[in-house]
Amino acid sequence: MSEEFISEKFDLALLIEENSKVSVYQRKLKDLQNQYHSVRKTRADGSCFYRGLCFAYLEFLLGKQQEILRFKHLVVQSKSEVVMAGFQEHLFKHHYETFLSIVEMAELDGSISSLLTAFNQQCSSDSVVQYVRLVASAYLRNRAEFYQHFIREGMTVVDFCAQNVEQMAMECDHIQIIALTQALEIPLQVEYVDKTENVINHHIFPEGCSPSVFMLFLEHHFNILYREEQTSWSLMDKCQSGREDKSLPFTVVVDFTQQFKQL
Repeated sequence: MSEEFISEKFDLALLIEENSKVSVYQRKLKDLQNQYHSVRKTRADGSCFYRGLCFAYLEFLLGKQQEILRFKHLVVQSKSEVVMAGFQEHLFKHHYETFLSIVEMAELDGSISSLLTAFNQQCSSDSVVQYVRLVASAYLRNRAEFYQHFIREGMTVVDFCAQNVEQMAMECDHIQIIALTQALEIPLQVEYVDKTENVINHHIFPEGCSPSVFMLFLEHHFNILYREEQTSWSLMDKCQSGREDKSLPFTVVVDFTQQFKQL
């Protein structure tokens, strides 16, 4: 039986047990229990971040009509940004409409079971991933002059996006996370668990926001984390940054300069 794209929620203690052979992982995951209690796994197919982020944010928005209407408006607006980046609408129209229909289902249905079903059906789930990859790519392409500084020498932003953002099996790095969370205004906190003896490193995207979605990065893979209480915040109210270039989260970019230069 194939692995689900998005699993049922389970206790974080089970993930700790799965990583018991690596003591540093076990210790750091136990530290996370001070803040988080549950986790959902995402399929390790190269699209775990994109799929997990979209599912987790829509799950967070269930029952929050004002917030989900705001997000729906952003999704509708995103189509123009994708077209502006040079993508022909007829080539991505199906993916866009699928994503929008799932957002509308979350708005009207409000059921976690329906959301899980949609994200675990390959056709609809992959359409969501393909579209938000284009959204992230468009965000970078439309701001190419700025992001060119973080792409390795000899590669243009367009080349980078074509090879590392738009392709379904390609994993994401910090630059893609910044692009997608900025484009769709999704406040995210990522907990980075590695094999160093350092304390757990976490980053908030976009900088200055109160996160609504929490993800765990472990062994080059993203899973979804859950706190005891995840309060709804409006990104428009709580972010110091808006949707214009001048408000880009520069402190985050500075933190990741070395990684960007290697992309």
